[in-house]
Amino acid sequence: MNFSRSIPFSLRGAFAFSAILVVSTVAMPAAQARDARIIRDWRTPVNYQLELEPHLVAGTDPPGAGSGSGGGAGVRASFVLLPDGFLRNVNDSVAIGTGLDFGRYYGHGWYGDRRDECLHFEPGPNGTDVCTETTSYSGTYNYVYVPIVMQWNFWLTERWSVFAEPGINLYFSSHHALDVSPALYAGGRLQISRGIAVTGRLGYPACSLGVSFML
Repeated sequence: MNFSRSIPFSLRGAFAFSAILVVSTVAMPAAQARDARIIRDWRTPVNYQLELEPHLVAGTDPPGAGSGSGGGAGVRASFVLLPDGFLRNVNDSVAIGTGLDFGRYYGHGWYGDRRDECLHFEPGPNGTDVCTETTSYSGTYNYVYVPIVMQWNFWLTERWSVFAEPGINLYFSSHHALDVSPALYAGGRLQISRGIAVTGRLGYPACSLGVSFML
């Protein structure tokens, strides 16, 4: 397991999901502008223990041998551990999140004529090294991610909340066994009813947009 690959920022995915969230905000009633601020309250506006979030995913340059851009779908479950969070006089909460995401990546994506690189060598005869795994910039890779993150929520108004999610991603790919990569996300929710929200997430290794059900 290695963390050696650099972590790119998925600009195109970020722009796309940001645009969708902006459109969602504009479409809400004018009363949204008068939404009461609750960041200094002591309790979250939705009393829930579990957040279930089916979503679509998109990303660029996945960990391991894959490359290029791709997309798919998945689900996230976040279990509330600290409903009152870490900070006094701030409306925050803490949950542990995990789930399952599937993504299909197309190596030719945005890279043009880029040469493949060796990812792993094994000792060969007479002191030589034999390449046993390479990138595939012209190939197609399927990925399955299993995120394990800490979700730190900040409840800003009765409809808006934001969160940060540091952690790790276990992943499987078409040409690679189980491995692990770092995970880092930032996101937000727009409540459309008391127990349902539109949720967007930007970060690595993929961005997501879905619907959260607070149970």
